[in-house]
Amino acid sequence: MRFVKGIFAAILLFSLLTACSQEAGNQPETPQTTDGQPPSVPSGTETQQPPDKTGETNTEMSREEKIKALEAMVKAGPLLKRETTEDFLNTPPGLFAGKSYDDNKEEIETELKKFPYIENPDEEIANLYYLALLGLFAESYPDPQQIIDDMKMDYFGSPEIEDPRYQYKENYNVEIILDASGSMGAMANGKTRMEAAKDAIKAFAESLPPQANVALRVYGHKGSGKESDKALSCGSSDLVYGMQPYNKEKLQSSLNQFQPAGYTPIAYSLQEAMKDLSKFSGDKNTNMIYLVSDGIETCGGNPAEAAKQLSQSAITPIINVIGFGVDGPGQQQLKEVAKAAGGRYVLIQDQKELQEEFNRGKEIADKWKKWKADASYQAFDTRISRKTDISSFAADWRIIAGDESYNMNSAITTMGADDMIPDELANRLRTMKDEQKDIAKKKADELEDFLDSLNDKSYKETVNAINNKFAQNTKTN
Repeated sequence: MRFVKGIFAAILLFSLLTACSQEAGNQPETPQTTDGQPPSVPSGTETQQPPDKTGETNTEMSREEKIKALEAMVKAGPLLKRETTEDFLNTPPGLFAGKSYDDNKEEIETELKKFPYIENPDEEIANLYYLALLGLFAESYPDPQQIIDDMKMDYFGSPEIEDPRYQYKENYNVEIILDASGSMGAMANGKTRMEAAKDAIKAFAESLPPQANVALRVYGHKGSGKESDKALSCGSSDLVYGMQPYNKEKLQSSLNQFQPAGYTPIAYSLQEAMKDLSKFSGDKNTNMIYLVSDGIETCGGNPAEAAKQLSQSAITPIINVIGFGVDGPGQQQLKEVAKAAGGRYVLIQDQKELQEEFNRGKEIADKWKKWKADASYQAFDTRISRKTDISSFAADWRIIAGDESYNMNSAITTMGADDMIPDELANRLRTMKDEQKDIAKKKADELEDFLDSLNDKSYKETVNAINNKFAQNTKTN
């Protein structure tokens, strides 16, 4: 019995020793020097680094290098705190302006992963993060100048207006300058922009009084978007329907001649339009021009300068610039064209909005027809409809402010949850975002009140109010 117990104890001891040996064997070996100490790593030896907070390979950038990388992400233009109307209007739209975070999540989060992780950010670094986010999500706010321009158009023909462009003349002429570059092939509510523009032009021309004249010039309709075709495309600007009364068959035939093709020679087309209208001097003709474009000048011209020369010529046209689904840079340039011409700019997205813009021209033409028929001029009471426009303008401003805030908040939440930024920074950015949203909504209220006050004034009172407050100080404080 004692012998059996001895064998059992021996087996148990052997099992324990074996288990200990296996556990020790699973531990990584640490090389030893002759004195039993682990060797030091020689200077300059590269070792594989662990992943950083964003999941990308950590390149061991210094804090200063990360700050410089963040600074490089901040685009020129955005203000840390937008307080005036000008601040909102002059801030360039971000990369994802007009887009929903939820619908563009993958693309947006690819951009968010480019942000460096900076520990213990101070206020200056937090400001850099916020400005970089604005470069992605700042929205394009509606310009109250558009409402003011609409009010001026309401007074078209009024004896109060001293500007000769807005006084009725013997003849009424409209020229449409239409973008036919390749980007007009993009879809807009089930139609290409080109199809939508053609349909709107046909409806507009048909609605004009029989005595009015209409012309159509297209540009960028030859060649392609290839570099080898650039010279051909940039030289393509043709008057496909010369100035004449509306003729359904002729206009349709003219519209069938072209499809979206190449580059965007806006400046050249404005110069050619001056030739088109050279026979129609402003002293005897009311000349209206509609420039429709979905992008910026791509042929090296200066469209603002060309527009200025056209507006100051003996033709004295009223130039309306219509941006068809244009992006941020396109909006900036087209606004400059309208400003240089002393005209108005409007952004539209589809055929319905383009048709609404053309309808303003139809209303003026109808007034001209009544004037030409020696009917006594009566001011059309448009204050009620303009009140609706003002309410819609303010509502759009508030909606855009909400969209911008939502997209910013979604980005901040994602960055915080995925450890792309420290928690304290996420909280700070949310506070900055909320403060900006409050300012934007307050500004919408102020602008609505100001525009309503203009709507209740006569033309001269309106001009004086604009000169005293809005034109000189867009702060509307």
